[in-house]
Amino acid sequence: MTYILEQANVLKGSRVKKCSILVKNGRVDYISEKLQRLTFMKMNVSQFLLTPGHVMLNYTFSGVHSFQSFKETMMESYLKKGCTTLLVISDIQNEKELNNTIKNTRHYLLNCPIDFYLGIRIPLKSLTPSLLIACRRKKIPIVIVTIEHMEDLFKIPWGWIRESYHSYQIPIVPSWRLKEKAFFNSNRHVEVWKSITDDNNIPTIPFCPSGDEPLSIDVLKKIGIYPEKGDIRVGGELDYNLYDNSDIGYSVEEKHSLDYHNLIPKITVHKGKFTKVDSKVYFHSGFGNECIVKKPGYFVSTFD
Repeated sequence: MTYILEQANVLKGSRVKKCSILVKNGRVDYISEKLQRLTFMKMNVSQFLLTPGHVMLNYTFSGVHSFQSFKETMMESYLKKGCTTLLVISDIQNEKELNNTIKNTRHYLLNCPIDFYLGIRIPLKSLTPSLLIACRRKKIPIVIVTIEHMEDLFKIPWGWIRESYHSYQIPIVPSWRLKEKAFFNSNRHVEVWKSITDDNNIPTIPFCPSGDEPLSIDVLKKIGIYPEKGDIRVGGELDYNLYDNSDIGYSVEEKHSLDYHNLIPKITVHKGKFTKVDSKVYFHSGFGNECIVKKPGYFVSTFD
């Protein structure tokens, strides 16, 4: 089916662009300021703010859940909020668990209604060059490390870690669970992490992203998910949200950051199919696919 989203207020980063979007076979075929000469069916969406479908983190789907529990969590925590892509983080304790854990998580997500990427979370002590090499081979685009003691940071062979990267620059993300509370009060832990990663040219995201709001464009670029997801672009899949301008409460020309905790999209479309219309949420079992990051950080010049 071919149609036009006419006079769309498209959120691109922190800017809003007024344009019309030609949709063909569930993908964005063309974008222009005006498409008046085309005679396809037109949907005027000028009363909405159009955003890319949200990419969000999940830390629980690598565990054991019933299908009903999985479905309820998906609908309430993700589909309802306009999420069209998940980054599912699996917990492992060491490199030996990597293969089976990823395999089990992938199997668990066979019924996922939206697209997903796979990442891992490990204790800092388990971070080794061989683990990163294994992650590179499996195209794992993010490694989150849990840090309980500052002294553990100086036990990691960071030089060898750096040498294991080659062309697949996996960002290592700190998840702080420090026993030494004094470091939190002074932010000293952040300074130490930045110093270590800067000195060793380790790609990183300084703070572990939250699981209850969309990932920012900056984070998506560093992981390598953008522009495949998180953008409205020619040739891309049709993943978008429509927010009612009256719900936003201000002119989109004045302010471009959204309160995702309180704002709920009126309509969500994933790969051309409705997943939310007003209060109705649709769970299309198995409609999602696993996505692969070809090259993390390709669209950023620095990981600062």
